[in-house]
Amino acid sequence: MSETNQPSSETLLTQPVSRLFFQYFRSNLVSSLMLAVYVLFDTIFIGWGVGSQGLAALNITLPCYSLEIGFAQMMGMGGATALSICRGQGKKEEANSYFTAAVLFTCIFSLIIGIWGAVFWRPIAYLGGADDSIIELVGQYLRILNGGAILFVVNNFLGVFIRNDHDPQRVMAAGIVSCLLNIVLDYVCIFLFNWGMAGAAGATAFSGFISILIMLTHFKSKSCRLHLCFSDLQLFSRLKRICQNGVSSLIAECSAGLIILLFNIQLMNKGGVTAVTCYSIISNIAYLFLAVYNGASATLQPLCSVNLGAGCYQRVRQFFHLGVKTVLVASGLFVLVGELFPRVIVGIFTDPTPQVVSMAVYAIRIYFIAYLPMGINIITSTFHQSLESFREATLISLARGLIFLVPALFLLGEVFGVNGIWATVPVCEGLTLLLSVLLLRRLFAARFPEESSSAL
Repeated sequence: MSETNQPSSETLLTQPVSRLFFQYFRSNLVSSLMLAVYVLFDTIFIGWGVGSQGLAALNITLPCYSLEIGFAQMMGMGGATALSICRGQGKKEEANSYFTAAVLFTCIFSLIIGIWGAVFWRPIAYLGGADDSIIELVGQYLRILNGGAILFVVNNFLGVFIRNDHDPQRVMAAGIVSCLLNIVLDYVCIFLFNWGMAGAAGATAFSGFISILIMLTHFKSKSCRLHLCFSDLQLFSRLKRICQNGVSSLIAECSAGLIILLFNIQLMNKGGVTAVTCYSIISNIAYLFLAVYNGASATLQPLCSVNLGAGCYQRVRQFFHLGVKTVLVASGLFVLVGELFPRVIVGIFTDPTPQVVSMAVYAIRIYFIAYLPMGINIITSTFHQSLESFREATLISLARGLIFLVPALFLLGEVFGVNGIWATVPVCEGLTLLLSVLLLRRLFAARFPEESSSAL
């Protein structure tokens, strides 16, 4: 976090591509992993301290969490993309006007989301697939999650901008501290104080608050170039560009929440609480794997955006290719873990019944095939986003979360039952991969014609 070691915008345009990519990737990977471990330990402690019904209840709350994170990512990624492109073009004040617009809208809207969600938690819970057996457990977690929405939103929003301000190490430090604090508080609140779901949610909210405090120290550093700029703000035009750039991130996160919601409803109908518990295990271990993809995406966005703004198109291509290679290696490892060690994965989260073990082992082996194409789809969407090709980025996000997934979920679920539901995501990601390759070839042919034949 040394201010002298933080790269400048000029460094992003001149430093060797591989060195710069992996310098950013290390910090971003740790940050993403800490967030995943955050969620992972919540799940583990709830599974062992509250039980299988607690896991099912936690999974019901995830769509709300996805909405909050999705909004944060839309404003963060959308605003930071515009900011980095403007910096690459030498427009420093205009860059900060995007930061200002994003801050104002994020704070106001996150408060609205929080109040609405805290008041109407019960119908939200039933809409998410909860039944009377777990509604109170859902409520304990959901009231705090929604009431503290501004903490979750601002924590994620700030991290994106600070990474784009060439200080990923500070975001990493905040992630490490808050993650360790959350683990300790989870244990204390759930096992020592016996506060159950409310204790887990409270621990997560407080840890997020500490993370924000750490990141705010960036604004006192000599290297900070972010500041509020109200001159020539042009709020609505700035927000339009921010939302266009970031809408694919919102769709991706909200689609993840929608997927969980639809899966919960379908699984509750086809397999009951046992099936929802199995899916809770899968969706929470997914956070750990997705951390690698998110780390690569968080690396790609500022590097590609600032180089695009400066007209360094060859460096943009090189960063993308490094991102693709990184997620391909990771994807292969994830599939191997799922195929070889499904019982180990199940045993991490809870003391499972034979019914849960039998269903979860089968589900993991099918579901984990999705990671082969998933990494490419995520990194490709982020790449389009970093170049302000928002239509292509949005189309990929929609394909992953709605266009292919919703019909496949209901069709496969009706024909093959619970087993068909587990196959939905691999089928959807495979179809999306075909679309991603098509869009990449079109992008490279239009903007980087000399490499149109080697987009992947």
